[in-house]
Amino acid sequence: MTTSAHTDARRLADALSGAAVAAGETTPAVRGADWRLAEVDTVNADGTIETTDGIIVRRMESYVLPAAGDVIVISQSSSGNWIALGRTATNSGGWTALTLAAGYTNPGHGYTASYLREGRRIWLRGRIGPTSGTIADGDTILTLPAAIRPADSPTVSWAVTRDASAMPAVCRLEITTAGAVRTFQTTALPSWVALDGISYTI
Repeated sequence: MTTSAHTDARRLADALSGAAVAAGETTPAVRGADWRLAEVDTVNADGTIETTDGIIVRRMESYVLPAAGDVIVISQSSSGNWIALGRTATNSGGWTALTLAAGYTNPGHGYTASYLREGRRIWLRGRIGPTSGTIADGDTILTLPAAIRPADSPTVSWAVTRDASAMPAVCRLEITTAGAVRTFQTTALPSWVALDGISYTI
């Protein structure tokens, strides 16, 4: 074989090798399963989402409360099907202390007022009381950060635990659209209230 023929054969082999690599990079059946990050553009009613780059992806059952803007992990099988595994974490995963209104503090027992974020679900806990006296009817005991206020809702309310100077030992607590957390009790005003068990979506 001449030098020219050797050169041509080498070029052909390089071209075939390059084509194989390109096919492997773009063809799921060749490269196998793969995953990457994507951003949600649209949430569909059939259990799928569409990413900002136009991929229709079915959600895992564990990926609840999807929303546009979520940064998620998506994976593609060797057959070319896509699946959304869920959101990436946006915080430490632990409890974060809440800033109380002036004149309020932890009453010396129970958890410090704080929140836990799990995806789009928020959990609250902790006890709050005035630095002296009782909580005035309708007073704001704290204001929630904008990022964790209840979604798509006017004022929402719960019956929460309070001190035992009144029976039953519960009072009304509400969160306004502006994030103000207020308590309501017209008689036997509470010396503290608990946020324990309050949960909502954002």
